Amino acid sequence: MRSLIQLKIAMLKKLVKNLLFKLLSGKKEYCDIKVLSGPAKGSKLRLDLRKEASYWLGTYDKWIFDAVPFDKIIKPGFIIWDCGSYVGYYTSVFRKIIGKNGFIYAFEASKTNYERLKYLPALNKWDNIKVLNMAVGPDHTTIQFVNNLGGANGPYHLGKVYNQSENELDIKVVKCAGIDEMVFELGIDMPDFIKFDLETAEEFALHNGDRVFSEKRPVILLELHGQKAKEAAGLFFEKYNYGGVIMANMPDATERIRSVKEFEKIKGIPHMVYCIPDNI
Repeated sequence: MRSLIQLKIAMLKKLVKNLLFKLLSGKKEYCDIKVLSGPAKGSKLRLDLRKEASYWLGTYDKWIFDAVPFDKIIKPGFIIWDCGSYVGYYTSVFRKIIGKNGFIYAFEASKTNYERLKYLPALNKWDNIKVLNMAVGPDHTTIQFVNNLGGANGPYHLGKVYNQSENELDIKVVKCAGIDEMVFELGIDMPDFIKFDLETAEEFALHNGDRVFSEKRPVILLELHGQKAKEAAGLFFEKYNYGGVIMANMPDATERIRSVKEFEKIKGIPHMVYCIPDNI
């Protein structure tokens, strides 16, 4: 009986999605729309519903939100960095948890993505979110960044491999800063929680925040892109006394990865790792 109900629900969702795509097939403009369900329910996002319906439906990264008890990890009043914010879905989820007394810095290096993300605070009447058009990664520099691939936008010449030729990519130069640089030179508040989705630049970001990682010791949700990022994460665990839990093993995982050698035993490159300082 239950499987039959689930099948009918799945068929209904598919029908609604197909109808939506048909209605929007000739439209190119973004629309400001409330998320229908899930952890960001009620938040307004600026979306292209032909390509980004999962954000609107609230099903985006559902397996991650099912696995990670964000409402227990993140506390009201936290300072959060969402590094690689894209449309602001995670930022919206985090804002619901921290409430009015916390603060979120949403970093988006892609100029194209930034141009719609910048409306997120006004759309939701949130005054404790700051959207910054800058990259997080190598410190004190500028980097080339791809702008025409939506969620697949990322740094150029930092390790990310693109199927498109250089002539097919819209590449622009953007300011890039390191973790300690942002706090102690640019005046950005130290984070209690960081989400890194840096499309290969995590190998740099994990090793230019010595004071932040040693003094503030934020919890980190780390997406990995490539072997160098995996190696950088292993070194990060050793140097700063953090433990890593592979997202696919949550919420039941009891052991933490604490070294390069331990991480090498894990085959392949995990999609996402939850990084916990030893004091937690």
